[in-house]
Amino acid sequence: MTRTLFWRRACKGPAVLLSFFLLTAACAGGGGDAADQPPTRLRILMTDDWADRPAFLAAVADFEKRHRSVRVEIEDLPIRNMAAAVRAQVDQGEPPDVVQWHAYAAGAQGIAEPVDDLWERAGIERAEFFPGAVADVEWNGSLYGLPLDINALVLFYRPEAFDAAGVEPPGDNTTFGDLERYGPLLTSPDGSRRVIALANSYWAAYGWIRANGGELVTLEAGEPRFTLDSTENIETLAFLSRMVRQGYAFAPAGATSSADTLALFRSGSAAIHASGSWDLARLDKEALGSIYGAALMPKGTTGRTEGTVTGGSSLFVPRGSTNRELAFELMRTVISDEHALRLAREEGRLPVRPQVYSDPFFEDPTLQVVLRQLDTAHPLLIEAFPDAADAWDNAFTDVIRGGADPATALGAAQARAEGTPPAAPQ
Repeated sequence: MTRTLFWRRACKGPAVLLSFFLLTAACAGGGGDAADQPPTRLRILMTDDWADRPAFLAAVADFEKRHRSVRVEIEDLPIRNMAAAVRAQVDQGEPPDVVQWHAYAAGAQGIAEPVDDLWERAGIERAEFFPGAVADVEWNGSLYGLPLDINALVLFYRPEAFDAAGVEPPGDNTTFGDLERYGPLLTSPDGSRRVIALANSYWAAYGWIRANGGELVTLEAGEPRFTLDSTENIETLAFLSRMVRQGYAFAPAGATSSADTLALFRSGSAAIHASGSWDLARLDKEALGSIYGAALMPKGTTGRTEGTVTGGSSLFVPRGSTNRELAFELMRTVISDEHALRLAREEGRLPVRPQVYSDPFFEDPTLQVVLRQLDTAHPLLIEAFPDAADAWDNAFTDVIRGGADPATALGAAQARAEGTPPAAPQ
């Protein structure tokens, strides 16, 4: 069977469109869909770090083999642009059929179709998945998609940096204070080597918040209760800010700095890198797998808290899609055990079903640390509330990059999240 992969630049923005389709009617052969019928067009909107990956494209090709009259088109966008793009297309009456983002947030914002009936029809149970993965698709008791991958923020470290300093690397009982005490030992006089590089990521920042026992929002009867300016959150941003001010941490370099933090870790400039297993896949591809160890997130300021942020994503059907059942079948194919295992091996995208972890691939000690951290991981629920999420993002940036006072910045963010103007300075 012959397939051709077509690339073309989308007419608006940087998105790339990929179309998979059969070239000849003869390929349909024996019992497929009628050859003279026009193909069904199934549009998928994926993040730009997924759309062109061979493991993902293999899942799409597998789906098309079983649905011979379907043409799958894949458009890519940065994840930060996903919600706005989907909302605009839904409002215009031209929604895509499948979107990768956070289905719970899409459900909360009214841009996703509930799919409880499709779960039931397919015989899928919540118990098949990690609880954190289910949390990424559930909102107010309804299911709005299927979990795609799962991850957690952990600490990766360079053992040789700690050996040279004569100190133990991070472990199960490391605290925020321990990371500060590393400062004079791991930081060079010229600042070219430091303890850690901080990413300009409010997702990663939430992992530090959770490690200190903090929270940004809780739900009570489906209604949000924002806690951005809690004591735990102020303590966390104060700690991260001190690490930057004292020269122990590299501050975020720009609007998108995850690649910068990995580069600093790879070069040895940063002894610690807070990230997920996708970066392990990158290091392993470069034959650098021996340069790192892994540890759980620190136990906050007191040594008695533990937690992190759930990473990963999910797939959902946007409101108004005319191919709801077919879209759900494609989603099921992508998350199937076979393709989930390949995505883990090649891309470091961890499966959402615990049963896949029986494969020997997951016996790697570093991955085992990530799996342990999943037990304390929690999704970033504030993404369900765009204005509050933006307020949190701005507060983190103002403190870490701009040197703002944490209590003041988080107080303003709390007021904005609650929809009230910040108090005038005294």
